Amino acid sequence: MRKLVLGLVGASALAIGSAAGAVVTVDSSTMTIDGPTTVADTTTIGFTEAQLGSPTFMENVVFTNTLAGLYSITLTTSSPAVDFTSAILSGLGGSNNLIEIDDDGISEFWRLANPVQLGASQYTLSINGNNSGAGSLGGSITIRQANAVPEPATWAMMLIGFGAVGFAMRRRQKPVLAQLA
Repeated sequence: MRKLVLGLVGASALAIGSAAGAVVTVDSSTMTIDGPTTVADTTTIGFTEAQLGSPTFMENVVFTNTLAGLYSITLTTSSPAVDFTSAILSGLGGSNNLIEIDDDGISEFWRLANPVQLGASQYTLSINGNNSGAGSLGGSITIRQANAVPEPATWAMMLIGFGAVGFAMRRRQKPVLAQLA
């Protein structure tokens, strides 16, 4: 019984360790980056730029994610001088446009229409717009790790564990019943 418990604990540790090994790195950026910061299964990359070009600007963040995830991206400005013209997340599987949610003439808020499931790959967030004065922008990239499909190593450990449990049960000696004379 002790071996079975130790085996299950070891298999669980390896399965959890494979998800914890997921890494998000920022490869390059034309903006100031805060992060990436990971809490549990969610990684956030914050970005800001206070020195936008005039009359037009083009900013980007290039990052790599080692596991598939559910991506959410927001983009904001509270400067009336800044007008976003496009924001695109491109990488594995094509491009996803951010859409304008709110523009009250003073501030703008853009985001992905819905969180998007994307695979492990390198991605580029490109932000384009116009700046008629001293404007700034900010936003965040949020990645929630997808746990729906286990990694191959996790499947292998699970199958080995089932095999070990079956082998241990088969080798277990049957108790001898006392015989009456």
